[in-house]
Amino acid sequence: MRPVLLKGQGLTIERPQRTLGILVGVVPALVALILAAVLTLKINDWPVSWPLFLGYVAAVGLFVLALVFAFWAYACASLHYVLDGNGLAVRWGLIRHRVPLGQISDLTIGRGEQRPHLRGLSWWGHHVGPGSVEGLGEVLFFSTHRVPEELVYVRTAETTYGLSPQDPGRFAATLKRLRKNAPAEEETQEVERNWLASHPIWSDRIAQSLALVALLMNIGLFGYLFAVYPGLNSQIAIEFPPLGQITTLDSKRELLKLPATALALLAVNLLAAVGLQRRERAGTYLLLTGNIFLQLLLWVGTAIAISNA
Repeated sequence: MRPVLLKGQGLTIERPQRTLGILVGVVPALVALILAAVLTLKINDWPVSWPLFLGYVAAVGLFVLALVFAFWAYACASLHYVLDGNGLAVRWGLIRHRVPLGQISDLTIGRGEQRPHLRGLSWWGHHVGPGSVEGLGEVLFFSTHRVPEELVYVRTAETTYGLSPQDPGRFAATLKRLRKNAPAEEETQEVERNWLASHPIWSDRIAQSLALVALLMNIGLFGYLFAVYPGLNSQIAIEFPPLGQITTLDSKRELLKLPATALALLAVNLLAAVGLQRRERAGTYLLLTGNIFLQLLLWVGTAIAISNA
């Protein structure tokens, strides 16, 4: 496929070979999704027990794995390079790196003896993230290369990019030609993210830790209840301290509403916390801390109910 030239705008869009990289992402995503569906159907009739809990955990894990590979496949499909009179833009997934022409100090086409060592996301036909190349040092890759000769290295004062246009020689020649007519004013490199990728939750370790603690508490509550469920009496008395309220359940199956309620509260609070974080980070921490307290309260109620069974 040749680069797309938008006439009248001086804009060239270069899309690298992506078929292999997309397939390597799509196939595991589909396999994980099918396995999750099959496993869910298989365990649907199992009695409430520890094996059933492990089955649900495995099914959810497979579903999350499918989402991850599906996103990586989408990101590979979206990879392209834009050249115009202002500079070079690299688009991958939800982010875009913009490099002004005046910031580009050197262009190098990859050679066979150069063996890139990647530390980021890397599989056949899809390489994204930091790495190193002999003679060039640290390199940030956004490529689908299969051999070193398919790479073009774009060096700036801040970063060296490893790109894989379909025709490295033509790509480098186009970029060199544009550099000759680059505007005199100095611009800086930018990394642009869309509204989802730029959300502060991705960089807030405190909020992530609080959310993770609440999630693990909820998963632990489900696991504990499923493990002891087969040996429980049919009728169970539940007491919620410090209220001192005692409720007798006609069926022990109603006890499963406790972790389900905890999960619903967790989901609502997490959504509220994420929505609030852009405006009020302290409010986010308060919601997430309260989430942990609610999980603890339901843990105590469940433990007391089981001890009285």
